[in-house]
Amino acid sequence: MSAHAHDLESQGTYSLYAHEESVIRQAESMLGKLDEVANGVRLLAQAYREGYRETMRLVRISDRMQAELHAANRTLLNQAADLQRLNKALHQEIERREALEHELRRIASVDELTGLHTRRHVLELGEHEQRRRARHGYDLSILMMDLDHFKRINDGFGHAAGDQVLGDFGFLLCSSLRQGDIAGRFGGEEFLAILPETDLATAQSIAERLCKQVRENSTLWKDQSLAVTVSIGLVAVDRDESLECAIARADHALYLAKRAGRDRVMVGSGPDLDE
Repeated sequence: MSAHAHDLESQGTYSLYAHEESVIRQAESMLGKLDEVANGVRLLAQAYREGYRETMRLVRISDRMQAELHAANRTLLNQAADLQRLNKALHQEIERREALEHELRRIASVDELTGLHTRRHVLELGEHEQRRRARHGYDLSILMMDLDHFKRINDGFGHAAGDQVLGDFGFLLCSSLRQGDIAGRFGGEEFLAILPETDLATAQSIAERLCKQVRENSTLWKDQSLAVTVSIGLVAVDRDESLECAIARADHALYLAKRAGRDRVMVGSGPDLDE
Protein backbone atom coordinates (compact mmCIF):
# COMPACT_ATOMS: atom_id res chain seq x y z
CA MET A 1 0.00 0.00 0.00
CA SER A 2 1.28 3.31 -1.00
CA ALA A 3 1.67 6.08 1.47
CA HIS A 4 -1.12 8.04 -0.11
CA ALA A 5 -3.54 5.15 0.16
CA HIS A 6 -2.49 4.61 3.70
CA ASP A 7 -3.23 8.23 4.48
CA LEU A 8 -6.65 7.96 2.93
CA GLU A 9 -7.44 4.88 4.95
CA SER A 10 -6.29 6.57 8.09
CA GLN A 11 -8.43 9.61 7.33
CA GLY A 12 -11.43 7.36 6.73
CA THR A 13 -10.94 5.54 10.02
CA TYR A 14 -10.59 8.84 11.89
CA SER A 15 -13.68 10.25 10.26
CA LEU A 16 -15.71 7.18 11.27
CA TYR A 17 -14.41 7.36 14.80
CA ALA A 18 -15.23 11.06 15.00
CA HIS A 19 -18.75 10.41 13.81
CA GLU A 20 -19.28 7.64 16.32
CA GLU A 21 -17.83 9.88 19.00
CA SER A 22 -20.25 12.62 17.99
CA VAL A 23 -23.16 10.19 18.12
CA ILE A 24 -22.05 8.99 21.55
CA ARG A 25 -21.75 12.56 22.80
CA GLN A 26 -25.19 13.34 21.45
CA ALA A 27 -26.55 10.21 23.10
CA GLU A 28 -24.89 11.15 26.38
CA SER A 29 -26.29 14.66 26.02
CA MET A 30 -29.75 13.23 25.41
CA LEU A 31 -29.38 10.92 28.39
CA GLY A 32 -28.36 13.92 30.48
CA LYS A 33 -31.41 15.80 29.31
CA LEU A 34 -33.53 12.72 29.99
CA ASP A 35 -32.09 12.69 33.51
CA GLU A 36 -33.03 16.34 33.86
CA VAL A 37 -36.51 15.55 32.60
CA ALA A 38 -36.70 12.59 34.96
CA ASN A 39 -35.61 14.76 37.88
CA GLY A 40 -38.20 17.36 36.85
CA VAL A 41 -40.86 14.66 36.72
CA ARG A 42 -39.77 13.35 40.11
CA LEU A 43 -39.89 16.91 41.53
CA LEU A 44 -43.26 17.46 39.92
CA ALA A 45 -44.51 14.18 41.31
CA GLN A 46 -43.20 15.09 44.75
CA ALA A 47 -44.80 18.52 44.53
CA TYR A 48 -48.06 16.94 43.41
CA ARG A 49 -47.98 14.47 46.31
CA GLU A 50 -47.21 17.24 48.76
CA GLY A 51 -49.90 19.42 47.19
CA TYR A 52 -52.37 16.53 47.38
CA ARG A 53 -51.55 15.93 51.04
CA GLU A 54 -51.92 19.68 51.76
CA THR A 55 -55.18 19.74 49.80
CA MET A 56 -56.48 16.78 51.76
CA ARG A 57 -55.37 18.43 55.01
CA LEU A 58 -57.17 21.61 54.03
CA VAL A 59 -60.22 19.58 53.00
CA ARG A 60 -60.24 17.87 56.39
CA ILE A 61 -59.83 21.26 58.09
CA SER A 62 -62.60 22.66 55.91
CA ASP A 63 -64.87 19.71 56.71
CA ARG A 64 -64.15 20.11 60.42
CA MET A 65 -64.74 23.85 60.21
CA GLN A 66 -67.99 23.31 58.34
CA ALA A 67 -69.06 20.77 60.92
CA GLU A 68 -68.16 23.20 63.69
CA LEU A 69 -69.96 26.00 61.87
CA HIS A 70 -73.05 23.83 61.47
CA ALA A 71 -72.88 22.94 65.17
CA ALA A 72 -72.42 26.59 66.11
CA ASN A 73 -75.31 27.54 63.83
CA ARG A 74 -77.54 24.93 65.47
CA THR A 75 -76.50 26.28 68.88
CA LEU A 76 -77.31 29.83 67.79
CA LEU A 77 -80.68 28.72 66.41
CA ASN A 78 -81.47 26.94 69.68
CA GLN A 79 -80.36 29.98 71.68
CA ALA A 80 -82.46 32.24 69.44
CA ALA A 81 -85.49 29.99 70.02
CA ASP A 82 -84.82 30.01 73.77
CA LEU A 83 -84.46 33.80 73.69
CA GLN A 84 -87.70 34.14 71.75
CA ARG A 85 -89.51 31.94 74.27
CA LEU A 86 -87.97 33.93 77.12
CA ASN A 87 -88.93 37.21 75.47
CA LYS A 88 -92.50 35.97 75.00
CA ALA A 89 -92.67 34.85 78.63
CA LEU A 90 -91.21 38.18 79.75
CA HIS A 91 -93.74 40.08 77.63
CA GLN A 92 -96.56 38.01 79.11
CA GLU A 93 -95.24 38.65 82.62
CA ILE A 94 -95.07 42.40 81.94
CA GLU A 95 -98.64 42.34 80.64
CA ARG A 96 -99.73 40.34 83.69
CA ARG A 97 -98.02 42.77 86.06
CA GLU A 98 -99.48 45.78 84.24
CA ALA A 99 -102.95 44.23 84.43
CA LEU A 100 -102.41 43.49 88.12
CA GLU A 101 -101.16 47.02 88.76
CA HIS A 102 -104.16 48.42 86.89
CA GLU A 103 -106.50 46.22 88.93
CA LEU A 104 -104.84 47.28 92.18
CA ARG A 105 -105.19 50.94 91.21
CA ARG A 106 -108.82 50.33 90.34
CA ILE A 107 -109.46 48.58 93.66
CA ALA A 108 -107.72 51.40 95.52
CA SER A 109 -109.67 54.13 93.72
CA VAL A 110 -113.11 52.64 92.98
CA ASP A 111 -115.70 51.47 95.50
CA GLU A 112 -116.91 48.09 94.23
CA LEU A 113 -120.41 48.44 95.64
CA THR A 114 -121.34 51.86 94.25
CA GLY A 115 -118.85 52.43 91.44
CA LEU A 116 -117.88 55.75 93.05
CA HIS A 117 -114.42 56.80 94.19
CA THR A 118 -113.12 55.40 97.44
CA ARG A 119 -112.73 57.68 100.46
CA ARG A 120 -108.97 57.95 99.95
CA HIS A 121 -109.21 58.69 96.26
CA VAL A 122 -111.99 61.27 96.54
CA LEU A 123 -109.95 63.09 99.20
CA GLU A 124 -106.89 63.07 96.91
CA LEU A 125 -108.94 64.52 94.07
CA GLY A 126 -110.48 67.04 96.44
CA GLU A 127 -107.06 68.23 97.60
CA HIS A 128 -106.10 68.74 93.97
CA GLU A 129 -109.23 70.82 93.32
CA GLN A 130 -108.66 72.87 96.48
CA ARG A 131 -105.13 73.73 95.33
CA ARG A 132 -106.51 74.78 91.94
CA ARG A 133 -109.21 76.83 93.67
CA ALA A 134 -106.59 78.57 95.85
CA ARG A 135 -104.47 79.44 92.78
CA HIS A 136 -107.18 80.55 90.41
CA GLY A 137 -109.93 81.76 92.75
CA TYR A 138 -112.88 79.91 91.19
CA ASP A 139 -115.77 78.64 93.32
CA LEU A 140 -115.65 75.20 94.94
CA SER A 141 -118.53 73.54 96.78
CA ILE A 142 -118.81 70.37 98.87
CA LEU A 143 -121.79 68.09 99.53
CA MET A 144 -121.72 65.69 102.49
CA MET A 145 -124.57 63.15 102.19
CA ASP A 146 -126.01 60.42 104.40
CA LEU A 147 -128.87 57.99 103.69
CA ASP A 148 -131.61 58.40 106.31
CA HIS A 149 -132.47 55.48 108.61
CA PHE A 150 -130.24 53.17 106.62
CA LYS A 151 -129.83 50.83 109.58
CA ARG A 152 -133.51 49.97 109.29
CA ILE A 153 -132.87 48.61 105.79
CA ASN A 154 -130.05 46.36 106.97
CA ASP A 155 -131.92 45.19 110.05
CA GLY A 156 -135.24 44.66 108.29
CA PHE A 157 -134.17 43.21 104.95
CA GLY A 158 -130.55 42.16 105.38
CA HIS A 159 -127.21 43.54 104.28
CA ALA A 160 -127.71 42.38 100.68
CA ALA A 161 -130.74 44.67 100.46
CA GLY A 162 -128.70 47.45 102.04
CA ASP A 163 -125.99 46.92 99.44
CA GLN A 164 -128.58 47.22 96.67
CA VAL A 165 -129.83 50.50 98.15
CA LEU A 166 -126.27 51.84 98.31
CA GLY A 167 -125.63 50.82 94.70
CA ASP A 168 -128.82 52.49 93.52
CA PHE A 169 -127.95 55.69 95.39
CA GLY A 170 -124.48 55.69 93.82
CA PHE A 171 -126.13 55.56 90.39
CA LEU A 172 -128.51 58.43 91.25
CA LEU A 173 -125.65 60.51 92.64
CA CYS A 174 -123.60 60.11 89.45
CA SER A 175 -126.68 60.94 87.36
CA SER A 176 -127.26 64.14 89.32
CA LEU A 177 -123.73 65.47 89.03
CA ARG A 178 -122.10 67.05 86.01
CA GLN A 179 -119.01 66.05 84.09
CA GLY A 180 -116.02 67.16 86.12
CA ASP A 181 -117.77 66.79 89.47
CA ILE A 182 -116.24 64.28 91.88
CA ALA A 183 -118.22 61.81 93.99
CA GLY A 184 -117.07 59.16 96.42
CA ARG A 185 -118.27 56.84 99.14
CA PHE A 186 -116.97 58.36 102.36
CA GLY A 187 -117.83 55.40 104.55
CA GLY A 188 -120.84 53.18 105.22
CA GLU A 189 -123.90 55.07 103.96
CA GLU A 190 -122.11 58.42 103.91
CA PHE A 191 -121.04 60.07 100.64
CA LEU A 192 -118.98 63.08 99.59
CA ALA A 193 -119.25 65.15 96.41
CA ILE A 194 -116.81 67.88 95.37
CA LEU A 195 -118.09 70.36 92.77
CA PRO A 196 -115.32 72.39 91.06
CA GLU A 197 -116.17 75.82 89.63
CA THR A 198 -119.56 75.70 91.31
CA ASP A 199 -121.00 78.49 93.46
CA LEU A 200 -123.21 77.90 96.48
CA ALA A 201 -126.50 78.58 94.68
CA THR A 202 -125.72 76.11 91.86
CA ALA A 203 -124.52 73.50 94.33
CA GLN A 204 -127.75 73.90 96.36
CA SER A 205 -129.83 73.40 93.20
CA ILE A 206 -127.91 70.18 92.44
CA ALA A 207 -128.36 68.96 96.03
CA GLU A 208 -132.09 69.69 96.06
CA ARG A 209 -132.56 67.84 92.78
CA LEU A 210 -130.67 64.83 94.20
CA CYS A 211 -132.89 64.82 97.31
CA LYS A 212 -135.96 64.77 95.10
CA GLN A 213 -134.64 61.96 92.87
CA VAL A 214 -133.77 59.76 95.85
CA ARG A 215 -137.20 60.40 97.37
CA GLU A 216 -138.97 59.44 94.13
CA ASN A 217 -136.84 56.42 93.17
CA SER A 218 -137.16 53.55 95.61
CA THR A 219 -135.12 50.35 95.42
CA LEU A 220 -136.90 47.17 94.27
CA TRP A 221 -135.85 44.24 96.45
CA LYS A 222 -137.52 40.84 96.10
CA ASP A 223 -140.80 42.35 94.93
CA GLN A 224 -140.67 44.94 97.71
CA SER A 225 -140.10 48.65 97.32
CA LEU A 226 -137.48 50.04 99.71
CA ALA A 227 -137.95 53.77 100.03
CA VAL A 228 -135.03 55.86 101.32
CA THR A 229 -134.23 59.54 101.63
CA VAL A 230 -130.96 61.46 101.88
CA SER A 231 -129.80 64.32 104.07
CA ILE A 232 -127.20 66.71 102.63
CA GLY A 233 -124.89 69.25 104.19
CA LEU A 234 -123.56 71.88 101.77
CA VAL A 235 -120.71 74.41 102.06
CA ALA A 236 -118.69 76.66 99.77
CA VAL A 237 -114.95 76.25 100.30
CA ASP A 238 -113.16 79.41 101.39
CA ARG A 239 -110.04 80.36 99.41
CA ASP A 240 -107.62 79.94 102.32
CA GLU A 241 -109.52 77.07 103.92
CA SER A 242 -108.16 73.52 104.01
CA LEU A 243 -110.21 70.73 102.50
CA GLU A 244 -110.35 69.04 105.88
CA CYS A 245 -111.95 72.10 107.50
CA ALA A 246 -114.43 72.49 104.65
CA ILE A 247 -115.47 68.83 104.95
CA ALA A 248 -115.88 69.25 108.71
CA ARG A 249 -118.20 72.22 108.09
CA ALA A 250 -120.19 70.20 105.51
CA ASP A 251 -120.42 67.34 107.99
CA HIS A 252 -121.78 69.72 110.64
CA ALA A 253 -124.33 71.05 108.14
CA LEU A 254 -125.33 67.42 107.50
CA TYR A 255 -125.82 66.94 111.23
CA LEU A 256 -128.10 69.99 111.27
CA ALA A 257 -130.10 68.57 108.32
CA LYS A 258 -130.56 65.32 110.27
CA ARG A 259 -131.63 67.19 113.39
CA ALA A 260 -134.05 69.32 111.38
CA GLY A 261 -135.98 66.25 110.20
CA ARG A 262 -133.82 64.61 107.47
CA ASP A 263 -134.59 64.43 103.71
CA ARG A 264 -133.33 67.96 103.15
CA VAL A 265 -130.36 70.15 102.23
CA MET A 266 -128.72 72.32 104.86
CA VAL A 267 -126.26 75.04 103.88
CA GLY A 268 -123.40 75.44 106.34
CA SER A 269 -122.15 78.76 107.67
CA GLY A 270 -118.78 80.28 106.82
CA PRO A 271 -115.53 78.99 108.36
CA ASP A 272 -115.25 81.91 110.81
CA LEU A 273 -118.81 81.62 112.22
CA ASP A 274 -120.05 79.45 115.05
CA GLU A 275 -122.91 77.10 114.47
